[in-house]
Amino acid sequence: MNAFMQQLVNHKINSLTKDELLQLARQHQITLNLDQAQKVITILRSEDINIANQEQVNRILHRLQTNIDPYVSSVVNQLLKQFGSYL
Repeated sequence: MNAFMQQLVNHKINSLTKDELLQLARQHQITLNLDQAQKVITILRSEDINIANQEQVNRILHRLQTNIDPYVSSVVNQLLKQFGSYL
């Protein structure tokens, strides 16, 4: 795994804004509304995310699934996989 790319991806995820998340969702033809995006950002900002830490990613996805809904969790998982493809 390229450490430089991992650092870039982690920075992007940890600094992602609600508007950027909505734009990413649209780019990947994923339905996400404003309220859902704000809740996702709140959960993502609750800890410093390391995309290489699968346990942490799973924990975040579980929180999204239980605190928002399973659909949003699957949407974020799809987007994280898009980021992960750069590693």
